[in-house]
Amino acid sequence: MKILIINVPIKSIVEQYDIPDYPAIALGYLYSYLKARQADVHVIDTKLERLSLEAVIKRVQDIKPDVIGISSMTHEISTCGELCDLLKKINSNIITVVGGVHITALPEETLKTFSGFDIGIVGEGEEVLYNLVENINDLNRVRGIVFRENGSVVLNQAAPVINNLDSLPLPDWSPFPKSSRYHIITARGCPFHCSFCMTPYGKEVRERSPENVLTELKTTIENFDPDYYRFNDETFGFNVRRANLILDYIIDNKLDKTPKSASMRANIVTEETLKKMKRAGFDYIDYGVESGNEEILKRVHKSVTLKQTEKAIAMTKKAGIRVGANFILGHPYETWDTAMETINYAVKLNADFNAIGIMCPYPGTEVYDLAMKGKGDYILLSTDWKDYNKQIGNALELKNLNRKQLEKLQIIGYLKILAWNFRFLDLIKFIWQNRHAGLAFLKKFLNFNHKTKG
Repeated sequence: MKILIINVPIKSIVEQYDIPDYPAIALGYLYSYLKARQADVHVIDTKLERLSLEAVIKRVQDIKPDVIGISSMTHEISTCGELCDLLKKINSNIITVVGGVHITALPEETLKTFSGFDIGIVGEGEEVLYNLVENINDLNRVRGIVFRENGSVVLNQAAPVINNLDSLPLPDWSPFPKSSRYHIITARGCPFHCSFCMTPYGKEVRERSPENVLTELKTTIENFDPDYYRFNDETFGFNVRRANLILDYIIDNKLDKTPKSASMRANIVTEETLKKMKRAGFDYIDYGVESGNEEILKRVHKSVTLKQTEKAIAMTKKAGIRVGANFILGHPYETWDTAMETINYAVKLNADFNAIGIMCPYPGTEVYDLAMKGKGDYILLSTDWKDYNKQIGNALELKNLNRKQLEKLQIIGYLKILAWNFRFLDLIKFIWQNRHAGLAFLKKFLNFNHKTKG
């Protein structure tokens, strides 16, 4: 049986995520796992290769797979459905398997909504996809899937998580185009309870051994010589002792020359770890700040204070590491005044890079539940999954802060952070780097005004 793994192609470029310069790590793991078990597996990273929907269809026709596995985020799920419908028209016998955060959060609803999806993987995909292929004629035996049977949608018992991550083969990047950047995940899971985050790997943190991490780093750097390496853990450094061991290994094995980045939590990071990260080649760390209002931080269960964030960012700058700060506008019961507190706090922090998103009610989150029930002052604007995007979306507004005001605040935030800190060259760079998102936003804004006047 021939298996093809892909991610969802884009229809138009909206944000940097749509044109990555790194291969998709989920595809790397799935490919390696199936290959290690002698499966006839192929992979297409549609975003990395900049493939259109039509080009993907052509490649699928050339490969002629029996099973095609597709990984999809929430805002991509409609395009994923369209792709599967096209594949079914070309070959009605092809079996489509969809994985990712959206179907994990809404397994039965997703299969009922999209007729082109045959099977969904709920949770981690490596073991489940292999078991599915091995038992394709008796899906009732496969844990961790949702599927169709006799006109009904069946959700099987959840599959156990993979506790020993060292047992997984390292991601194999050989079938992917050579890239300038690569990602690594050293642990899965996040123990925190932020109301806007789904935590797709669960609340229990499962860690790879420092030795296993080192092996992957050495293999990728020696074989592909990347310009940059991203540690893509939900929170790198959650286990401070283990993080410092990994950093020691990087330094001792002279892997410090490749620049690296990671995401950290402000209430966990230490000065010792930051100094060691600098020695290990880390030149960028970002923090989820979310809000500049202490009450909102408590409301969304962030478990980080404003003082802790200020201290963490100051320590990061002192260590000689560039710092990023991520904010969200539109928290439960957000007002114009609390949103401006966030913007002014961002001006005060003056991070090297800032991301200001508008709250998106992603399925599987507390915010999604609030929005569906009309609580938290939320008004759900759309049930079209294409609108579920933090930068250019249209899913949500609040009773005291409509969508147009949220988008106005977003623009004010980006401009004020740079202008108030006299960073005019950075402002020009920001506009250029985000030109695709800017054009999409402008088109949306003009369309909104046209509809309002009409």
